[in-house]
Amino acid sequence: MRISGGLIGLRALEIVLGGLFFYAGLQKVLHIHEFAEAVLAYQLLPESLVGLAVAVLPWLEVAAGFCLVAGLKRRSCLLLLAGLVAVFLVVIFITMARGLSIDCGCGLFSQRQVGWAAVLEDAVLLIWAAGLYRWELLQSEPGGPRPVVQTSP
Repeated sequence: MRISGGLIGLRALEIVLGGLFFYAGLQKVLHIHEFAEAVLAYQLLPESLVGLAVAVLPWLEVAAGFCLVAGLKRRSCLLLLAGLVAVFLVVIFITMARGLSIDCGCGLFSQRQVGWAAVLEDAVLLIWAAGLYRWELLQSEPGGPRPVVQTSP
């Protein structure tokens, strides 16, 4: 038996991406008050919806990240994560256009102001998730998915 290195590499990229979102979502859950303050600082949602956003968004990241790492519903997870990042990008651009200088509330490794660094990070995450989603779609084209483990002649 021979395992395709390219498929293992792509699966590893899914695991790392899922791990990043799991970690970021978990940080938001563990520091929910700081995340709520970050969401309020954007001044985009009515206060009545901030609680809902703060309650739902981190758990979406945690669940999608976990499922992606576990290999469950990978296309759905990638589509959800790409959609979340696309929304985050729009929010960051709106915030930059309004001239607000606030923490992005991303939940990764350090606090960072909304700006071009956050745009670049989210653009990379969006391309990463969209590229993996495309790969997953190609795997399911007619003729069936390509096996991860191939038999050698």
